[in-house]
Amino acid sequence: MRPGRRQCRLACPCGNPPWGASRGCDNSAGTGGAALSAQGIAYPSLDSLVFTTTGERPTAASVLLQGDALVPNGAVFGQGIRCAGGTLKRLYVKLAAGGSIRAPDLAAGDATVARRSLQLGLPIQPGHTYVYQVFYRDPLVLGACPSSSTFNATQAGTISWWP
Repeated sequence: MRPGRRQCRLACPCGNPPWGASRGCDNSAGTGGAALSAQGIAYPSLDSLVFTTTGERPTAASVLLQGDALVPNGAVFGQGIRCAGGTLKRLYVKLAAGGSIRAPDLAAGDATVARRSLQLGLPIQPGHTYVYQVFYRDPLVLGACPSSSTFNATQAGTISWWP
Protein backbone atom coordinates (compact mmCIF):
# COMPACT_ATOMS: atom_id res chain seq x y z
CA MET A 1 0.00 0.00 0.00
CA ARG A 2 1.40 3.36 -0.81
CA PRO A 3 2.44 5.80 0.30
CA GLY A 4 1.08 5.09 3.79
CA ARG A 5 0.22 8.73 4.45
CA ARG A 6 -3.34 9.91 4.63
CA GLN A 7 -4.25 10.32 0.97
CA CYS A 8 -6.59 13.29 1.30
CA ARG A 9 -6.09 16.66 2.88
CA LEU A 10 -8.88 17.55 5.29
CA ALA A 11 -8.38 18.41 8.94
CA CYS A 12 -9.83 15.98 11.47
CA PRO A 13 -13.35 17.19 12.32
CA CYS A 14 -13.36 16.85 16.11
CA GLY A 15 -10.12 18.63 16.99
CA ASN A 16 -8.57 15.14 17.04
CA PRO A 17 -5.49 15.26 14.81
CA PRO A 18 -3.49 12.07 14.25
CA TRP A 19 -0.10 11.60 15.91
CA GLY A 20 1.47 11.14 12.47
CA ALA A 21 0.79 11.38 8.75
CA SER A 22 0.39 7.60 8.41
CA ARG A 23 -2.63 7.44 10.75
CA GLY A 24 -6.29 8.36 10.72
CA CYS A 25 -7.73 10.91 13.14
CA ASP A 26 -7.15 10.25 16.84
CA ASN A 27 -9.81 8.17 18.56
CA SER A 28 -11.38 8.09 22.01
CA ALA A 29 -8.91 5.42 23.14
CA GLY A 30 -6.14 8.02 22.63
CA THR A 31 -4.05 5.79 20.35
CA GLY A 32 -3.08 8.68 18.09
CA GLY A 33 -5.29 7.31 15.33
CA ALA A 34 -5.57 3.94 13.62
CA ALA A 35 -3.22 2.91 10.81
CA LEU A 36 -3.82 0.57 7.86
CA SER A 37 -1.08 -1.45 6.17
CA ALA A 38 -1.05 -4.15 3.50
CA GLN A 39 1.20 -7.04 2.54
CA GLY A 40 1.10 -9.59 -0.22
CA ILE A 41 0.68 -9.82 -3.96
CA ALA A 42 -1.93 -7.72 -5.76
CA TYR A 43 -2.48 -9.81 -8.91
CA PRO A 44 -6.17 -10.69 -9.43
CA SER A 45 -5.22 -14.24 -10.48
CA LEU A 46 -2.68 -14.72 -7.65
CA ASP A 47 -4.01 -12.57 -4.83
CA SER A 48 -2.38 -12.89 -1.42
CA LEU A 49 -3.12 -9.34 -0.26
CA VAL A 50 -3.83 -8.98 3.47
CA PHE A 51 -4.65 -5.75 5.32
CA THR A 52 -3.82 -5.10 8.98
CA THR A 53 -4.81 -2.25 11.25
CA THR A 54 -3.26 -1.02 14.48
CA GLY A 55 -4.42 1.68 16.88
CA GLU A 56 -8.17 1.08 16.72
CA ARG A 57 -10.26 0.93 19.88
CA PRO A 58 -9.53 -2.43 21.56
CA THR A 59 -12.62 -4.39 20.40
CA ALA A 60 -14.04 -2.15 17.67
CA ALA A 61 -16.35 -3.48 14.98
CA SER A 62 -14.45 -2.67 11.79
CA VAL A 63 -15.16 -2.61 8.05
CA LEU A 64 -12.55 -2.78 5.28
CA LEU A 65 -13.75 -0.46 2.53
CA GLN A 66 -12.66 -0.50 -1.13
CA GLY A 67 -13.24 2.41 -3.49
CA ASP A 68 -12.38 2.83 -7.14
CA ALA A 69 -11.57 6.54 -6.75
CA LEU A 70 -9.77 8.81 -4.33
CA VAL A 71 -11.61 11.72 -2.69
CA PRO A 72 -8.60 14.07 -2.84
CA ASN A 73 -9.96 16.67 -0.43
CA GLY A 74 -11.58 14.06 1.81
CA ALA A 75 -15.02 13.96 3.36
CA VAL A 76 -15.91 14.19 7.05
CA PHE A 77 -16.83 10.69 8.14
CA GLY A 78 -17.83 10.43 11.80
CA GLN A 79 -14.76 11.41 13.82
CA GLY A 80 -12.49 10.74 10.83
CA ILE A 81 -11.97 11.51 7.16
CA ARG A 82 -13.06 9.27 4.27
CA CYS A 83 -10.69 9.30 1.31
CA ALA A 84 -12.02 6.22 -0.49
CA GLY A 85 -14.64 7.18 -3.06
CA GLY A 86 -16.34 6.26 -6.30
CA THR A 87 -17.99 2.85 -6.15
CA LEU A 88 -17.57 1.73 -2.53
CA LYS A 89 -17.66 -1.88 -1.37
CA ARG A 90 -17.58 -3.16 2.20
CA LEU A 91 -15.22 -6.10 1.74
CA TYR A 92 -14.96 -7.51 5.26
CA VAL A 93 -16.48 -6.91 8.69
CA LYS A 94 -14.17 -7.83 11.58
CA LEU A 95 -13.96 -7.34 15.34
CA ALA A 96 -10.70 -5.85 16.55
CA ALA A 97 -8.61 -7.72 19.10
CA GLY A 98 -6.22 -5.46 20.98
CA GLY A 99 -7.08 -2.63 18.58
CA SER A 100 -6.14 -4.57 15.44
CA ILE A 101 -7.82 -6.47 12.62
CA ARG A 102 -6.51 -8.63 9.80
CA ALA A 103 -8.54 -8.97 6.61
CA PRO A 104 -8.96 -11.21 4.85
CA ASP A 105 -8.19 -14.02 7.27
CA LEU A 106 -7.28 -16.58 4.62
CA ALA A 107 -6.60 -19.31 7.22
CA ALA A 108 -10.19 -18.90 8.48
CA GLY A 109 -11.60 -19.25 4.96
CA ASP A 110 -12.17 -15.60 3.99
CA ALA A 111 -12.22 -15.00 0.25
CA THR A 112 -9.23 -13.16 -1.19
CA VAL A 113 -9.64 -9.44 -1.82
CA ALA A 114 -10.06 -9.96 -5.59
CA ARG A 115 -12.60 -12.78 -5.10
CA ARG A 116 -14.55 -10.84 -2.46
CA SER A 117 -14.69 -7.77 -4.69
CA LEU A 118 -15.97 -9.94 -7.53
CA GLN A 119 -18.62 -11.47 -5.21
CA LEU A 120 -19.81 -7.93 -4.46
CA GLY A 121 -20.13 -7.06 -8.15
CA LEU A 122 -16.91 -5.07 -8.63
CA PRO A 123 -14.35 -7.22 -10.43
CA ILE A 124 -10.77 -6.03 -9.88
CA GLN A 125 -9.47 -4.64 -13.17
CA PRO A 126 -5.78 -5.38 -13.82
CA GLY A 127 -3.81 -2.16 -14.12
CA HIS A 128 -6.31 -0.15 -12.07
CA THR A 129 -5.67 1.41 -8.69
CA TYR A 130 -8.12 1.01 -5.81
CA VAL A 131 -8.32 2.90 -2.52
CA TYR A 132 -8.60 1.01 0.78
CA GLN A 133 -9.59 2.29 4.20
CA VAL A 134 -11.05 0.86 7.41
CA PHE A 135 -13.79 2.51 9.40
CA TYR A 136 -14.52 1.36 12.93
CA ARG A 137 -16.83 1.93 15.89
CA ASP A 138 -15.71 4.69 18.26
CA PRO A 139 -18.69 5.34 20.58
CA LEU A 140 -17.14 8.09 22.72
CA VAL A 141 -17.43 11.23 20.60
CA LEU A 142 -14.54 13.68 20.84
CA GLY A 143 -14.49 17.48 20.67
CA ALA A 144 -17.15 19.39 18.80
CA CYS A 145 -18.41 16.51 16.68
CA PRO A 146 -22.13 15.70 16.75
CA SER A 147 -23.25 12.88 19.04
CA SER A 148 -24.04 10.76 15.96
CA SER A 149 -20.33 10.60 15.04
CA THR A 150 -19.77 7.25 16.73
CA PHE A 151 -17.20 5.93 14.25
CA ASN A 152 -13.73 6.79 12.99
CA ALA A 153 -11.40 5.75 10.17
CA THR A 154 -7.81 4.84 9.37
CA GLN A 155 -5.84 6.70 6.75
CA ALA A 156 -6.43 5.52 3.20
CA GLY A 157 -3.93 3.86 0.91
CA THR A 158 -3.84 2.81 -2.70
CA ILE A 159 -3.09 -0.55 -4.29
CA SER A 160 -2.32 -0.90 -7.99
CA TRP A 161 -3.45 -4.30 -9.30
CA TRP A 162 -1.39 -6.02 -12.01
CA PRO A 163 -2.29 -8.76 -14.51
